[in-house]
Amino acid sequence: MDGTPRILTIGFALGLVFCRGATAAGAVESPTPTVYAKGLSASIEGTRLRPARLVFTDSHLVVDLQGYGSERFDYETIRFQRIRTPVQWSLFDKKYWLSTLSGAPMFYLLGPYTLAGYLGAIHAVELSSWLASRGKRERLGLHSDDPHRSSQVALPRNAKLRNAILDEFARRFAGKLRTRPPDSSTLPEQEPYPVAGNQAPDFTLTALNGMAWNLARLRGSVVLVNFWATWCEPCRQELPQLQQLYERHSDDGLVVLGVSDEDPGKARQYLEEHGISYPSLHDGTGSVMQSYQVGAIPTSLIIDRDGQLLQRMEGYKPTSAFEKALRPLLAQTSAESGR
Repeated sequence: MDGTPRILTIGFALGLVFCRGATAAGAVESPTPTVYAKGLSASIEGTRLRPARLVFTDSHLVVDLQGYGSERFDYETIRFQRIRTPVQWSLFDKKYWLSTLSGAPMFYLLGPYTLAGYLGAIHAVELSSWLASRGKRERLGLHSDDPHRSSQVALPRNAKLRNAILDEFARRFAGKLRTRPPDSSTLPEQEPYPVAGNQAPDFTLTALNGMAWNLARLRGSVVLVNFWATWCEPCRQELPQLQQLYERHSDDGLVVLGVSDEDPGKARQYLEEHGISYPSLHDGTGSVMQSYQVGAIPTSLIIDRDGQLLQRMEGYKPTSAFEKALRPLLAQTSAESGR
């Protein structure tokens, strides 16, 4: 068994080489349409992620799940959000170990050295994939209201291929995208406004229950505004956490407002089915999202008692992040009300 570490190391090295070769492959392209397939996975209308390909034509984009359905998005009506979601290293995932160990008996029968090489190669591939993504997975949220359709596209971990897809989006219809990507060289980047410390732009919107809400009239309360959509997976993960914050701190002066620009009936149905009771407002024209230059969802804004924007939180955030930001404001509110 003295050679086991050596075999394990060789397997690990071979896994790294294999992973590098697998991720270096480029897109499958033709003049029209342009097709990207390597390293992509996608879901349609909230289904689980499956291997997919993106087909760009002159007039529309097709998300093809290769045997599990497809969805078409016309360039004239599509909306686009770029999302970053944390990725857990597979070595801490039970499903990874169940899958890995299922093949271990066969390799053990071939000898302990073969088993060591197998485990080394598997771990090397997983580690290389996780390091390449820097612990996060880039996703595109595609949405259209005419008629309603949505899709989540998990972009390849390979940076060169990922940027090629983003550049293809820019080349086809950059002017029609609602996006603020952090690392694309082609899609335009725009600083959010207003910055923290400035007065939050006032707005009046109608909630899904028909009640009008005006931001200026909420002075004296701490306001958490969350921009979300039913088709956005990170948004769906945040909603129960925001509901808990609402229930826990509403008596301390916290007002939680959701803001969505999608069909009110669809949004209302989703909230009722999942027990979300804090007010959700309909921004049908997108004017509020535009005034705050919300380029990705979920995005949350924390506004103090005087109407100043104190913090802007883009992307999915755990409950602890919201608690950390809100705790001093709510404590201050409670202290002043007790005087």
